[in-house]
Formats: sequence, structure tokens, C-alpha cells
Amino acid sequence: MIKVIADQNLYRLKEFLPDEVDLTTYDPAEGLPDTSGYQALLIRTVSKLNPETFPKLPSSLTFVGTASSGSDHVDKEYLKSHNIQFADALGNNSRAVAEYVMTALLIWREEKGKKLEELTYGVIGVGHAGSAVANILHDFGLKTVLYDPPRAKRNPDFVSASIKDVLNCDVLTFHTPYLESGESATRYWLDKEKLSGRNFELIINAARGGIIDEAAVYSAMKSGSVKDVIIDVWDNEPDFNPNLASLAFIATPHNAGHSEQSKLNASKMICEKLCSFFGLTFPPTEGLYSVKELNPAHLKYSLTDWLLKLHPIKEYDAALRDLAHRPDKTTLFAKLRTDRPYRYEYGFIKLDEEFLNGFEELKKLGVKSI
Repeated sequence: MIKVIADQNLYRLKEFLPDEVDLTTYDPAEGLPDTSGYQALLIRTVSKLNPETFPKLPSSLTFVGTASSGSDHVDKEYLKSHNIQFADALGNNSRAVAEYVMTALLIWREEKGKKLEELTYGVIGVGHAGSAVANILHDFGLKTVLYDPPRAKRNPDFVSASIKDVLNCDVLTFHTPYLESGESATRYWLDKEKLSGRNFELIINAARGGIIDEAAVYSAMKSGSVKDVIIDVWDNEPDFNPNLASLAFIATPHNAGHSEQSKLNASKMICEKLCSFFGLTFPPTEGLYSVKELNPAHLKYSLTDWLLKLHPIKEYDAALRDLAHRPDKTTLFAKLRTDRPYRYEYGFIKLDEEFLNGFEELKKLGVKSI
């Protein structure tokens, strides 16, 4: 029997584990648990794991996994030095993030009268999420400039745009990991210097807090050189910046990648790696991915109405703004991430064919006909 202790918010985790696993859960709001006697620990990004937060690693612990795409909250070298295998769920939410970006762009177009096809889109970071964003922008016929020098070094088939070309774009959307230092450091990548002398229609950050210098972006918005911001991740999160939130076109509580399917993906991916490490048989899980059918024949919705019905991005935005000046906003920010039901990705939604034919954008997003 393999004893596993896991964050209680990992979605439907038990259904992805074989009978040979004895599962215990913990509340991350109470800090990291005592892992004595456990062989595996499964966490989320809210749990920071390093020598300061987790100084005593029991000899029983041999596997740590994060059910998230990013892993900057884990000191991987620290685990390696104690012979602990680390695993992540890289790419689990890439489609969900891409849909967040495209949904926000369409709402921005509808509410502000923008012509998306006349703009250029700089995608900074072209890994799993950035590639998914580039693909969905391509599906809408939008011009992209792909910037990822580290990927170009790893993969000779990928050619990165120059920094000059990407900073000449009208819209920047960020999808890099958060790296404090080194040649590929991304902390405050978008800073006062890069903003100086340039004008941007829109800045989007759905990657990691700290990749954009929020004070510099705020100043650029006040001066008019940055017209709009869509922001899902925050420096010093969960203590988000209420001043930037107040100016943002859309401000959400780090849930761009939250969908029914991405959460299933995260649990599935980390449990597959756990089973492989311990030599266990991974259980069948295909039936967990369901499709939602809607028959809206009697409804007279606009495109914006339907986008907001299928993707509650503005509900998240309103909920975040409601917290801006609350003394307990950091606690409530965390609750917003865990207490709301997950949306379905567009590819898992079906609408009546006759109705769907009136909304080409929904088809491009992946909605299918009944």
C-alpha cells in the first residue's frame, strides 16, 4: 500500500488513483502537512515547497507532484538533493488559458469596437500555453509574432522573433514561466524600460505574477501609452494590486486555466506519473470527460451574451473587484480560486446546429453542434 497525502482541492483525485493507494488530504490554508510515514505528497501552486517552508523531509517521502503546469513554487534542486522524484502537470491547462485569452479578446472587440484583424499579437513564451494561444489566434486569422529565445535554443526547428519585433506589436500576451534569475529570467520582463517610448493597445498576463512590472504598467496606463490590460495573475499573489485591477479591462483571480477539463487533466497527469514511479496500474478514466449540451432555440442572445454564458470571465472579474479594498482580500482571493464551479471548455459544449450557424466565432472556439 502506497500512502499519499494530497491537497484537498485536487479535483476528483481519488478517481485517478488505484486501490493500492491510501489517500489522505490536507487543507493548504493550514500550511504544508506533516508527511512522516507518507511516500508521496501532491500539491498545488498555493503550497510553496523549499528549505524554509519544508525544512524536514522524512526518509519515507520519495515522490512530490504538483498538479499544475507551473512549478516555480517548488525548489526542485532541494528535492533532488534528498533523492525525491518531482513531477508536474505541464500543459494540463493550455487550452483553457488559450480560451480565456480569446474570449477576453472577443469581449474587448465587442465592447470597445476594436478590429482584431488589424492588430498584431506578440506571444511571449511559446511553450504549451503559448502555443495553444498562437493556434487559437491563428484560427481567427490574426497575425502573431512568436517570441521565445530559450525554445529556439532547445529546438532548431523553432525560430523566435526578435525582441524589437515583438515589442512593436499592438498586443502582448504573456505565457512564460516565472524565473527569478539567469539568462532566461522573466521577473519583470515587461518593465519601465521596455514600455518607454512605445504604445500598446492591450497587455495580457495569464502566465505568472511578477512577469510584468505592475507599477510600470499602471503608470503606462495612466499616461495612455498602454490603453488596456487583461490580467489574471498578480505579483505578491494572493495580495493582488487593487490599483491595477481598477484600471484593467478584465481582472481575474488566477483562474484563466481553470476548467472542468484542465482540472481533470491535472489530476490525471500527476497520478499517471505517480503510478509510473511506484509501478502501479493506472485506472481507466475516459468516462470522466463529459460533454454539455445546450438547446438555446428560444433565446435571443448576442455573441457577448453567449460568451459570458459559456465562460464566466466577467463574473470572476466582478468578484475580484469586490475584494479590492477588503481587509481579508488575500484570504478571499484564495477562496475565489477554489470555491467556484469550473467552466466547460468550448470543445466539450454542444449547441443546436441551426443556432450555432449564426455564431461563427463560437465554431472557431470549438463549440460543436448537437
